[in-house]
Amino acid sequence: MMAQVKPPRSAFINFPLGRPFGKPNDRDLQSRILKDVLHILVTAETPGEIIDLPYEWDKAFDWACYMQDVQDMLQEEGVSPQEWASKE
Repeated sequence: MMAQVKPPRSAFINFPLGRPFGKPNDRDLQSRILKDVLHILVTAETPGEIIDLPYEWDKAFDWACYMQDVQDMLQEEGVSPQEWASKE
């Protein structure tokens, strides 16, 4: 998607949807990612260039894993998912 939008600077990290800075409470990793992204913001020279960050998620992820993570989070927080309906 970033390649089609062509932002002036961008970084790609192959992490699950909604987790661009890693897992909750992993401050060291979150700090490293933030510093890398800010460095790209300052040093990028080629418009539209996408920089792949070298971080890897520690296990396979897919849509089913993402949905399970959402369910686990909602259960841990003691809330129910909100119903969504089109405004049409």
